[in-house]
Amino acid sequence: MTKDNAFPHQLRRPRPALRLFCLPYAGANAGYFRPWAPCLRDNTELWPVELPGRGARFAAPLQPDMDKLVHELADTIAPHCDIPFVLFGHSMGSAIAFALTLELEKRGRFPALVVCSGRPAPHRIRRRNLHTLPDSGLIAEMKRLGGTPTEALESAELMKLVLPIIRNDYTLIESYHPAPESRINSPVLVLSGRDDLDATPATLAAWQDLTTQPIRLSLFDGDHFYLNWQTQAVVSAIDQTLAQLTNPPPEVAAC
Repeated sequence: MTKDNAFPHQLRRPRPALRLFCLPYAGANAGYFRPWAPCLRDNTELWPVELPGRGARFAAPLQPDMDKLVHELADTIAPHCDIPFVLFGHSMGSAIAFALTLELEKRGRFPALVVCSGRPAPHRIRRRNLHTLPDSGLIAEMKRLGGTPTEALESAELMKLVLPIIRNDYTLIESYHPAPESRINSPVLVLSGRDDLDATPATLAAWQDLTTQPIRLSLFDGDHFYLNWQTQAVVSAIDQTLAQLTNPPPEVAAC
């Protein structure tokens, strides 16, 4: 995977202090994160990650195996972890971000923050085997989640292109079972829409089981795709969390 097609919507800065790697939800590509650029600080770089088989990497084979995917991603991202960096993932991207952090930490690369959005902790996922559904079932699931225009769902030509990616991505996340002892050593910020019925408070709080650091949890108005309308608020939550990690509040003396 070359630099050019791995990060096709990269936003560089003259003097960067932070690099934000973004991982998409099932079926999406790196272009989803382009609207984030105006919301970022002048010293923050945006590096949306293009997964194989979509967007700028449409010609690359789809990858349904999490271990193989994160090894490839780690090979690509690790050389660019020369400044503080954040991994952000939404929905499927949250599971990838966690697995990728495990691999990067093995290589001595530790994120300043891992942001897991719109998805329960991997060990608390309700297994539904969506990847085995017929095309009509996958379309029904996309409709249930929202975020995809009706005209797109009704386009046979577009669905012919999209459904293999969706099926691959559901295979990826539904076959991913982290080892029970898996823990990352990076701080985690968990985000979700208040009306996301698939991400309950208990399953979101379970991300604490997967990190040695205390997690932080922020909820926003909206459903599974709250992110579409809350970009500035999400970026602000990331900035605030990083500031707290860098400058924690002073301890209050017991009296």
